[in-house]
Amino acid sequence: MSCDVDGLLEFLLYVGQAKRTFRTGWILRGVEKVESVADHMYRMAVMSLLGIPSNSVKSPTTDSAKSCTTDHMYRMAVMSLVLPTISEESKVRCMKLALVHDLAESVVGDLTEFDGIPKSEKHRRESEAMLYLTSLLPADVGREIFSLFNEYADQKTNEANLVKDLDIFDMLLQAYEYEKLQCEDGFLEDFFDSSVNKIKTDIVRKWLKQLVECRSSGKLFQLPSDSNLNTMLKHILYDDQGTFLYKLPSSNIREKSNRLISNKNKNDNSSLDTAELLTNLVKDIKHQN
Repeated sequence: MSCDVDGLLEFLLYVGQAKRTFRTGWILRGVEKVESVADHMYRMAVMSLLGIPSNSVKSPTTDSAKSCTTDHMYRMAVMSLVLPTISEESKVRCMKLALVHDLAESVVGDLTEFDGIPKSEKHRRESEAMLYLTSLLPADVGREIFSLFNEYADQKTNEANLVKDLDIFDMLLQAYEYEKLQCEDGFLEDFFDSSVNKIKTDIVRKWLKQLVECRSSGKLFQLPSDSNLNTMLKHILYDDQGTFLYKLPSSNIREKSNRLISNKNKNDNSSLDTAELLTNLVKDIKHQN
């Protein structure tokens, strides 16, 4: 990468790419509002936390939770995993807190100050949501999940404080990614202005310093790009509302994409890039519709 940051920040940007990488099997079958790889790994991580078979977990999942909240909690959990200066026991605690801290939003939504709801009311709604969600689980598992939720909300332990800082840092890292993805440097400045001084722990402040330096350097920066042709198809086969545009059998789309890739690979001197492959494929699909 062109910006002078250490490997950990670059690693977290690649973790962010999992938020934007969609699951190919669903794409090829015309599923609307496809889950990302991060969505998939987040629920797997929660299953591991529960320690019970996935088919016995009855918690509801909404589109908004899958597309936003799970992405956020997924990267926070990974951040907890790579924290260099805390004990393994604290890492595990932080990962658990990160996995459940916003889980209530799958029921009540992402309530913010712009909704005009006082913090006390927000906490009441989220507590009720967590009581409902944890009631769906075996008693001992439910108690642990609810205890983790309250620990994060109370902010009285070192781990809860650290995860709160990770929460803020992930928001700022996401803001930086959106600025780069939309080629609008600085348009999310208000997020940085209102949040940079809220981070208190030394390790996360170090990460923040690197991020701010990278953001303000003005150097050319390239985010990780899609490496999977079928994943990239998502951006062409769906409209902005997530509606599948081409009603072809998935096998036809897979066959066409694989044939294009195969033809390119056979010719080492081919100047055909991925964008051209996609263009040719979509032209072929449109021709048949």
